[in-house]
Amino acid sequence: MRTLLASTAILAATVGIASAEVAVTGTARMGLIDTFGDTGVQFSSRVRINFTASGQTDTGLSFGASMRADQFGGNSNDGSNGSSGNTGDTNGDSTVYISGGFGKLTMGDVDGAANAASGQTDGVGYTGLSDLNEITYLANGGTDFNGPGIGLDDPQDTSVLYEYTAGSLSFYLSSTQLDRAIGAEAKSIAAKYSTGAYAVSLGYENLDAQDDYEWEQFVLGGSATFGGVTLKAIYADGKNNQGDEWKQHSLSATYAVDALSLTAFVSDDEDLLSNDLATASNVRAYGLGASYDLGGGAKVSGGYVKNRTDDTDAVDLGLSFSF
Repeated sequence: MRTLLASTAILAATVGIASAEVAVTGTARMGLIDTFGDTGVQFSSRVRINFTASGQTDTGLSFGASMRADQFGGNSNDGSNGSSGNTGDTNGDSTVYISGGFGKLTMGDVDGAANAASGQTDGVGYTGLSDLNEITYLANGGTDFNGPGIGLDDPQDTSVLYEYTAGSLSFYLSSTQLDRAIGAEAKSIAAKYSTGAYAVSLGYENLDAQDDYEWEQFVLGGSATFGGVTLKAIYADGKNNQGDEWKQHSLSATYAVDALSLTAFVSDDEDLLSNDLATASNVRAYGLGASYDLGGGAKVSGGYVKNRTDDTDAVDLGLSFSF
């Protein structure tokens, strides 16, 4: 009887393992970078290993989780961000989701609804060169704001994102932690219409901080593909209850032919705050870059970015790998 019970337990455990799917993937890069300022040319490398797991209930609901292990080396001013620690549960670079006919619900280190709908324009370089093509979203969990009464600067803070797609329409709703005692609450709602050739999106974000500070922002995004050319554009218009207003916009064009891709972008802002809302996007910049696919998950990439705000520039050249 004991042997039968033990065999049954082992069989049950084996069936559970067989029905689950666990995958390990990764990315890595290595090369040279001359970043903004007077540092000069430096070596720069990074490795990231991604773990994903998924399963399905007896009723057809899908569920899963993801996490990432980072290793950094070389120059630290290349747009990389590492994280550890948390608020409540450990969620740095990790997510957990469940999905079905009702849509998809994800918790952890997730983007806000406006970001999930519109994304970012294309950047250049194998490191991203500080990602100056990107706009700043208000409602992303872990966004770094350092204004009065704002403490939304912990990338481990668990956020939630809900997504629902019906045909060409997708809807998004998100929130950071519902506790202003930790600094701020940020909520967002967005919608996106997409086909194979183009997409358009509209999102709204609201950030409510301590001491009655409040920010809001509308984000309009669009993309279109014509043959080998992909255009992306994002425009954001925001204000706060202190009487400040700002606008952000970014445009990119990528031309792909065979293994070669060429990218250009320009980003700008108008009256973006320099006191209450200090963000990484408080710049005016443009960039040019190219990449060549070597096959097998390897490519060589390089880029040049000019920061017109402080009249500095950066350049990089290196190899990137996916496996």
